[in-house]
Amino acid sequence: MKMLVEEAAHYFKTSTGFLRLFEQFRNKYASLGKIGGSVSVQSFKDDELYAIARFFGDDVATIRLKKTVTLRAFEKKLQTTKFEGVTLLELLEAYFGETLVTKQEALVQLEGQRAERFRELALTYPQLGYWFTHIEQKSADTHWINRMLGSEEFEVSCRQLTQALDGLPLDYERLPVFGQRIVGNPHAFDRTNDLGRLLIHALHVKRGQGGPPPSDTERVNELLLEYNLLRDDITNYVSCANLSADSKGVEHAMWQGARATHSVLNVPMRELLNVDRIYPSHGKTVWIVENSGVFSSLLDDVPNAPLVCTHGQFKLAAYRLLDALVSSGCQLKYAGDFDPEGLQMAVRLKERYGDKLDYWCMDLESYVASEPSVEMSAERLVKLTRVTAVELEDVVEEMKVRRRAGYQEALMETMVRSIAAEKILKNCR
Repeated sequence: MKMLVEEAAHYFKTSTGFLRLFEQFRNKYASLGKIGGSVSVQSFKDDELYAIARFFGDDVATIRLKKTVTLRAFEKKLQTTKFEGVTLLELLEAYFGETLVTKQEALVQLEGQRAERFRELALTYPQLGYWFTHIEQKSADTHWINRMLGSEEFEVSCRQLTQALDGLPLDYERLPVFGQRIVGNPHAFDRTNDLGRLLIHALHVKRGQGGPPPSDTERVNELLLEYNLLRDDITNYVSCANLSADSKGVEHAMWQGARATHSVLNVPMRELLNVDRIYPSHGKTVWIVENSGVFSSLLDDVPNAPLVCTHGQFKLAAYRLLDALVSSGCQLKYAGDFDPEGLQMAVRLKERYGDKLDYWCMDLESYVASEPSVEMSAERLVKLTRVTAVELEDVVEEMKVRRRAGYQEALMETMVRSIAAEKILKNCR
């Protein structure tokens, strides 16, 4: 029988016109997992149709009219030839010189190969075992990594990631310096490189918080900082006034001088890392704005108020400063603009600090008092629908009706009065 199968395969190989038909038969078998179904011959050329018609004892017009050929019909016709007893599956396997597998069987084989690959990687790079376990689960955040598995580049990256994890600094180290020390390239762990993205992913999984790794700049910076890696400790800064800070239990001279003179400090991450406690010069309340013009104007009227300016979207330095203030027992009060971006920023801080942060001049009365006049585009109004904080619900609804944004600059007098009232109240206690 084996010789008959080989003879049949040889016959169809030397008879032009069957290759594309058999390829479709193979695909259909893989899809169904059995010999069955039909394949289309509408796109076949005349010589291919002629070969099929000759096999079935029909003319080309008849085959063209049928439009399809069934696998069972082909196998049945095969039994009327000198190759009687040869199944279509045997013929296809001999024709292509391979064992045909169904898609399900191929998937099982592939999964087996994947599992074996991960076992090999875990044995070679045991420090990354926890990471391989996560990748093997094929969560959405690992699709791009799974596509790299079989490449030589991934093997190199695993070796370098092992070196990186083994060489994580005990004290703060700038990321370019770390890259130079570990792999001899200061840009090796840039976020624009696969290796840099892999490092962030591996550290995120190592941290064990679940979910996808951070993608925005400041959350990435925060993650790296947990492992003593600094991406930017100079231009990443926050502004403040009337705050003080201790270093090893002693008030830091720079902060002391600024406090004594009511001067503004633009504090970069570099300096924030050099202190271990930050607190207001008096009281426990700290007022936060994101606009530098509002910040400076408030200081004109209330020069000794503990104030922080985040300069728009929050940088890691701002989070570092506010974290320290909350750790010192402070109550934060945040005022933002009445536009979708401003509300989203306010919600982000509230989610981070909970009852340690109050919205300040961000109620419905303040929105109306800001005399909103800047019309919001349809795109920005869509953003507004994503603000679901209960405390801002009435503000959001009114903004949807008016379709206009309001800004802090219109509320300066109210903000000054609220700071002054807080100070008077504290002095009466």
